[in-house]
Amino acid sequence: MSNDYLTIALPKGRLLEQVTAFFAKYDITIKEESRKLDYYDEKNKLRFLFVKNSDVPVYVNYGVAALGISGSDVVYESGFEFLKLGILPFGTTRICLAGFEKDKDLYFKAYSTGSFVKEIKIATKFGKFTTTYFNEKDIPVQIIKLTGSIELAPILGLSDFIVDLVETGTTLKENNLSVIEELGKTQVEIIANPSLYKLDYKKIDNIVTIIENMK
Repeated sequence: MSNDYLTIALPKGRLLEQVTAFFAKYDITIKEESRKLDYYDEKNKLRFLFVKNSDVPVYVNYGVAALGISGSDVVYESGFEFLKLGILPFGTTRICLAGFEKDKDLYFKAYSTGSFVKEIKIATKFGKFTTTYFNEKDIPVQIIKLTGSIELAPILGLSDFIVDLVETGTTLKENNLSVIEELGKTQVEIIANPSLYKLDYKKIDNIVTIIENMK
């Protein structure tokens, strides 16, 4: 049955809830059942895969899914090349350098004078983004790759700062950390496998048009 369906990889968790509510406005049904990892919308001939957020680009890159919906941060970190077909009107989040307030003046003084005497140790799951950002500013950094509980790193002396997504800043405040600098923003993107797009571009463009008209 799946050969007749357009397969879309979706990230599990909070973003899936937002995507589900968004698609429901146009009578596209997504139901995440407790143990099933996919769902077929028979009316619209769509198959949805429920995968870990960081795995969405993997499924699209290797052609298991023709389309994926994922944060631009995840897409960038994957290192894969995709067709980017659109941006959804929700899920925009700041990506920030954060640390102890007492280190804020020290960081900006060194930044303005270029007087970094040693590498800044930064804990993050966004290694590629962070390395590129600071290399472009000629700031020496050592990246410590973590995938969870990033806030612990400066508290335990593992790093000087962290780079992470920040929405309300509540988690930072609870750990006596604050935003040092906003480095950029992430958005929720619609990505496509280039080869599969060529094979099924009419169906894919139809879905993208529906999404664009819903904004």
